[in-house]
Amino acid sequence: MKIISLLFLILPIFSYAQVYTWINKEGGRVYGDEPPAHANKAELPSIQEVNMPKIVQNEDSTKTDEENEFKGYDTLEIISPKEDHIITSKDLGKVKLLLHIQPELQPKDEIVLLLNGRIVQKSRKLEFELDSLNRGSHLLQLQVRNGNKALIISPKRRIHVQRPSILNRSRS
Repeated sequence: MKIISLLFLILPIFSYAQVYTWINKEGGRVYGDEPPAHANKAELPSIQEVNMPKIVQNEDSTKTDEENEFKGYDTLEIISPKEDHIITSKDLGKVKLLLHIQPELQPKDEIVLLLNGRIVQKSRKLEFELDSLNRGSHLLQLQVRNGNKALIISPKRRIHVQRPSILNRSRS
């Protein structure tokens, strides 16, 4: 029984039907394998073969555990604000920091923001917001820490805050 089933599966591969073409009553060209008497054998183009591209596995999935092991951070930098950015009185001493880290932050690590050498915020996000900065110049710096251990430290970034003062009033 299995052999007969197998023959029925293989048999269509070896059968090749002739295709005919003719013009029907409405004037349209028709192709088929059951032609009327006035049909001609159709000249069909040969079957086009398509070579399928090889499937490439994702690099990460082919790497061993040792190759996937985290080897440290390459980059930690403040993208915004730029060096010597001036925060005016209309901003009320507010500044939004955007940063870049490469490779991405690891699950057990956190980013620490230092303002004038003192820790002011900790986060796992790539942005910080400072509010009510005092007038004057300030140094910003980032660290990625695992516990108390600094893994990478960004270059320092100087910004300036201008605030209104009673000493700067115009005299009338």
